[in-house]
Amino acid sequence: MGAEVPATISFVFDRRSNSLREFVRGENENLREFIRDQNGSLRELIRSQREESKQRDEEFKRYQEKRDEEFRGHQEELDRLRVAAEAREEETREFNREILLRNEKVYTRVIAEMEEGRKQIQANTQAVLRVLDRLDGSDGLAA
Repeated sequence: MGAEVPATISFVFDRRSNSLREFVRGENENLREFIRDQNGSLRELIRSQREESKQRDEEFKRYQEKRDEEFRGHQEELDRLRVAAEAREEETREFNREILLRNEKVYTRVIAEMEEGRKQIQANTQAVLRVLDRLDGSDGLAA
Protein backbone atom coordinates (compact mmCIF):
# COMPACT_ATOMS: atom_id res chain seq x y z
CA MET A 1 0.00 0.00 0.00
CA GLY A 2 1.46 3.07 -1.11
CA ALA A 3 1.02 6.57 -0.06
CA GLU A 4 0.27 7.55 -3.56
CA VAL A 5 -2.97 9.38 -4.25
CA PRO A 6 -4.59 8.88 -7.61
CA ALA A 7 -4.48 11.93 -9.86
CA THR A 8 -8.25 12.37 -10.02
CA ILE A 9 -8.52 12.33 -6.26
CA SER A 10 -5.61 14.70 -6.02
CA PHE A 11 -7.32 17.05 -8.51
CA VAL A 12 -10.63 16.94 -6.62
CA PHE A 13 -8.79 17.41 -3.35
CA ASP A 14 -6.87 20.35 -4.82
CA ARG A 15 -10.09 21.83 -6.18
CA ARG A 16 -11.80 21.38 -2.87
CA SER A 17 -8.75 22.64 -1.09
CA ASN A 18 -8.70 25.72 -3.29
CA SER A 19 -12.44 26.11 -2.95
CA LEU A 20 -12.20 25.57 0.77
CA ARG A 21 -9.36 28.05 0.97
CA GLU A 22 -11.36 30.55 -1.05
CA PHE A 23 -14.40 29.87 1.07
CA VAL A 24 -12.41 30.36 4.29
CA ARG A 25 -10.81 33.48 2.83
CA GLY A 26 -14.21 34.77 1.78
CA GLU A 27 -15.71 34.00 5.18
CA ASN A 28 -12.70 35.52 6.86
CA GLU A 29 -13.13 38.67 4.75
CA ASN A 30 -16.88 38.70 5.47
CA LEU A 31 -16.13 38.35 9.18
CA ARG A 32 -13.60 41.18 9.04
CA GLU A 33 -16.10 43.39 7.21
CA PHE A 34 -18.78 42.47 9.73
CA ILE A 35 -16.39 43.30 12.59
CA ARG A 36 -15.50 46.64 10.94
CA ASP A 37 -19.21 47.42 10.54
CA GLN A 38 -19.86 46.42 14.13
CA ASN A 39 -16.88 48.45 15.32
CA GLY A 40 -18.17 51.43 13.36
CA SER A 41 -21.63 50.94 14.86
CA LEU A 42 -20.17 50.55 18.31
CA ARG A 43 -18.02 53.63 17.85
CA GLU A 44 -21.10 55.56 16.70
CA LEU A 45 -23.09 54.26 19.66
CA ILE A 46 -20.29 55.18 22.08
CA ARG A 47 -19.97 58.61 20.48
CA SER A 48 -23.72 59.24 20.72
CA GLN A 49 -23.75 58.02 24.33
CA ARG A 50 -20.86 60.32 25.16
CA GLU A 51 -22.69 63.23 23.54
CA GLU A 52 -25.85 62.37 25.48
CA SER A 53 -23.79 62.09 28.65
CA LYS A 54 -22.21 65.48 27.97
CA GLN A 55 -25.66 66.97 27.35
CA ARG A 56 -26.98 65.46 30.58
CA ASP A 57 -23.92 66.74 32.43
CA GLU A 58 -24.41 70.22 30.98
CA GLU A 59 -28.13 70.17 31.82
CA PHE A 60 -27.35 69.01 35.34
CA LYS A 61 -24.70 71.71 35.68
CA ARG A 62 -27.21 74.33 34.50
CA TYR A 63 -29.76 72.94 36.93
CA GLN A 64 -27.26 73.12 39.79
CA GLU A 65 -26.26 76.67 38.86
CA LYS A 66 -29.92 77.71 38.69
CA ARG A 67 -30.63 75.99 42.00
CA ASP A 68 -27.58 77.61 43.58
CA GLU A 69 -28.61 81.01 42.24
CA GLU A 70 -32.14 80.53 43.61
CA PHE A 71 -30.66 79.44 46.92
CA ARG A 72 -28.46 82.53 47.04
CA GLY A 73 -31.51 84.65 46.22
CA HIS A 74 -33.50 83.01 49.00
CA GLN A 75 -30.57 83.36 51.38
CA GLU A 76 -30.23 87.05 50.54
CA GLU A 77 -33.98 87.52 51.04
CA LEU A 78 -33.81 85.71 54.39
CA ASP A 79 -30.86 87.86 55.43
CA ARG A 80 -32.73 91.00 54.40
CA LEU A 81 -35.83 89.86 56.32
CA ARG A 82 -33.71 88.96 59.37
CA VAL A 83 -32.08 92.40 59.37
CA ALA A 84 -35.49 94.04 58.95
CA ALA A 85 -36.93 91.95 61.79
CA GLU A 86 -34.01 92.82 64.06
CA ALA A 87 -34.44 96.52 63.23
CA ARG A 88 -38.18 96.24 63.89
CA GLU A 89 -37.48 94.46 67.17
CA GLU A 90 -35.06 97.20 68.22
CA GLU A 91 -37.63 99.87 67.27
CA THR A 92 -40.23 98.04 69.37
CA ARG A 93 -37.84 97.90 72.34
CA GLU A 94 -37.11 101.60 72.00
CA PHE A 95 -40.83 102.38 71.75
CA ASN A 96 -41.55 100.30 74.86
CA ARG A 97 -38.73 102.06 76.76
CA GLU A 98 -40.17 105.45 75.84
CA ILE A 99 -43.69 104.39 76.88
CA LEU A 100 -42.39 103.04 80.18
CA LEU A 101 -40.45 106.26 80.85
CA ARG A 102 -43.52 108.38 80.05
CA ASN A 103 -45.71 106.17 82.20
CA GLU A 104 -43.21 106.39 85.04
CA LYS A 105 -43.18 110.19 84.82
CA VAL A 106 -46.97 110.42 84.59
CA TYR A 107 -47.69 107.85 87.28
CA THR A 108 -45.05 109.32 89.58
CA ARG A 109 -46.88 112.64 89.39
CA VAL A 110 -50.27 110.94 89.70
CA ILE A 111 -49.08 108.95 92.71
CA ALA A 112 -47.62 112.12 94.25
CA GLU A 113 -50.89 113.99 93.62
CA MET A 114 -52.89 111.08 95.03
CA GLU A 115 -50.66 111.07 98.10
CA GLU A 116 -51.15 114.83 98.43
CA GLY A 117 -54.91 114.33 97.94
CA ARG A 118 -54.94 111.57 100.56
CA LYS A 119 -53.13 113.81 103.01
CA GLN A 120 -55.57 116.63 102.22
CA ILE A 121 -58.54 114.29 102.73
CA GLN A 122 -57.06 113.11 106.04
CA ALA A 123 -56.53 116.72 107.11
CA ASN A 124 -60.10 117.65 106.09
CA THR A 125 -61.43 114.56 107.88
CA GLN A 126 -59.50 115.56 111.03
CA ALA A 127 -60.84 119.11 110.77
CA VAL A 128 -64.42 117.89 110.34
CA LEU A 129 -64.03 115.51 113.28
CA ARG A 130 -62.71 118.38 115.46
CA VAL A 131 -65.62 120.54 114.48
CA LEU A 132 -67.98 117.69 115.32
CA ASP A 133 -66.23 117.16 118.63
CA ARG A 134 -66.69 120.87 119.49
CA LEU A 135 -70.28 120.77 118.48
CA ASP A 136 -70.75 117.65 120.50
CA GLY A 137 -69.08 119.33 123.50
CA SER A 138 -71.40 122.41 123.39
CA ASP A 139 -74.42 120.21 123.91
CA GLY A 140 -75.79 120.72 120.49
CA LEU A 141 -76.18 124.51 120.63
CA ALA A 142 -75.16 124.79 117.05
CA ALA A 143 -78.03 122.68 115.93
